[in-house]
Amino acid sequence: MVKTLILGLGNPIMGDDAIGCNCAREIEVDLKTREINDVEVDQFYRGGISLMERLIGYDRALIIDSITGYGKEPGTIVELKVTDLPSLTTNSPHDSSLKNALEFGSQLGEKLPTTIDILAIEINPRFEFSERLTPLVADCIPKIKNLALEWIKTCSQDLSV
Repeated sequence: MVKTLILGLGNPIMGDDAIGCNCAREIEVDLKTREINDVEVDQFYRGGISLMERLIGYDRALIIDSITGYGKEPGTIVELKVTDLPSLTTNSPHDSSLKNALEFGSQLGEKLPTTIDILAIEINPRFEFSERLTPLVADCIPKIKNLALEWIKTCSQDLSV
């Protein structure tokens, strides 16, 4: 059986940065309603090596997270692949970009997803303590949910080929 993970990233008390977690929560409720039980949905609050470790053992993963710097309006959804992500160098092996962490995990022989897709939501980069999303960012939750359902359907079709 193919193991599939949808992972919403973010900090639930940092305003729009919580969009990934909010989307994951909504997707999980929707999948339970539809009785789709072969997809795990989770919220995760770390990046780098910890995120890579969370992906171990899955065949496919969809990551939902906020993003800044693409010059788009807040609430704009950008579909990315891991290859689109930057490779950042840091001073600590505990803090790495996802791209570098995945390369490291592969070098160690870890079973990582062969497919990792990313749905990124542009946010305004002003981080402030709040449990609320701005309206433009919150409005994208139904779109993300539909994209996630379409992603699950596409993954299922890929398996039947």
